[in-house]
Amino acid sequence: MNWTKRRSAKLLVTGGVAAAMLLAGCSGGTKAGEVASTDGKGEVKGKIAVAWWGGDSRNAKTNAVIDMFEKNTPGVTTERQSADFAKYFDRLNVQASSKSLPCAVQMQGRQINDYTKRSLLVPLDDMIAAGTIDTSNIPPAVLAAGKGTDGKTYFVPYGAAYDSVTFNKSLAEKAGVGVPDADYTWDEFVAYLKKAKAGLPEGKYVIGNSGGATGPINAWTQANGIPMFSDDGKLGFTKEQLTEFWNIWIDLQKAGVTVPPAKAAEQPVGPDQGYLATGDVMVDFIPGNALFNAQKTLTGRKGGDLTSLTYPVGSAGSGNAIFASGFGISTNCDNVPTAAAFINFFTNDPAAGKLFASDNGAATNSKVLQEQLDDASLPPLKKQELTLYQKIIENDPPVIAFPPGFNAAFQQSFLRNYDEASFGRKTVEQAVDAFFTETNSTLG
Repeated sequence: MNWTKRRSAKLLVTGGVAAAMLLAGCSGGTKAGEVASTDGKGEVKGKIAVAWWGGDSRNAKTNAVIDMFEKNTPGVTTERQSADFAKYFDRLNVQASSKSLPCAVQMQGRQINDYTKRSLLVPLDDMIAAGTIDTSNIPPAVLAAGKGTDGKTYFVPYGAAYDSVTFNKSLAEKAGVGVPDADYTWDEFVAYLKKAKAGLPEGKYVIGNSGGATGPINAWTQANGIPMFSDDGKLGFTKEQLTEFWNIWIDLQKAGVTVPPAKAAEQPVGPDQGYLATGDVMVDFIPGNALFNAQKTLTGRKGGDLTSLTYPVGSAGSGNAIFASGFGISTNCDNVPTAAAFINFFTNDPAAGKLFASDNGAATNSKVLQEQLDDASLPPLKKQELTLYQKIIENDPPVIAFPPGFNAAFQQSFLRNYDEASFGRKTVEQAVDAFFTETNSTLG
């Protein structure tokens, strides 16, 4: 299922957010405007503000890495700002309006161009070329995820996530289908899902109602050689192609293979609380780095064992794209050398990598990642997650340039209009027409 909340979070300016707006982004060095086209070199000292998203576990790990950075870099202090994913970007938008963005600001490929179009981030290419920020151990396809639609690098990925198809092996065995072999096709996957229905215990469903999720449409288009977006940032696939995709899911729903739409709407947010983790479905699409936590929930319910595969393949091969997270530098930053040093440390320091433990996707630095894989204490499911990431990288995954407005114009409209068809309030063709009208008028 799509783990984006079905209801947009309301903009909430709390006392903490208001205080953050009053903070200068950074202090103690060279201003971003003075080095936007240079190498970012300079004295590393003074104060920077750092912002990221995450829950309690990731916050603790991030703070520990920042503590390590401060200890290794005398004279540097940090102002730290964190929030959960939805509130994080709400707050960034408020800070962007007041030109008080933190100096080192965490970004993701799906949102990056909402900020580059307003010239809120510094291009990092000259810093990378000069070695101020070392990217030599980051695979090219992963580094490309930090680029804007103008081809410039605006954040350096430290964590690379991917979506996976995750199976409850125990339910799959009860259904008499087991887990598919690797490199299965989309047609084989749909046939597999239909076959599994007859053998499932009563009250269980084969798969979540995923036609409105953005992960599967990303993977389906890429595997079939269909562009997600055009060069001008509009929709790259046709109405006929989206109709074909949505009809796959509506047909599965009518056959009783998917979770019914009303039950799907009630699913708790987060893959560690969703129907796969509670043992209600046999298969679902979840982030690859959610496997470990989903299994913890399922184990607590004695619901079986999970395993993950890459998405099905199509005529163009694998559709598994990489969704990277990393740090960029805001244009209002006045301590760029220290911000660049922080990004370099967070991404490349082996001790920092070990401490952070690939908490937000696999470590992008291949040496840091291999050290984690070689650690005998690494839990088996975490090792499976990281190994599957390596397999995806070996296959030269597609890079999707998400245009400005993707979150607001695409994701919300995509889910809403699929739901209209899923609940029977519109035909698939009507839902597709509405989606195209709404999305292409604002996207790009």
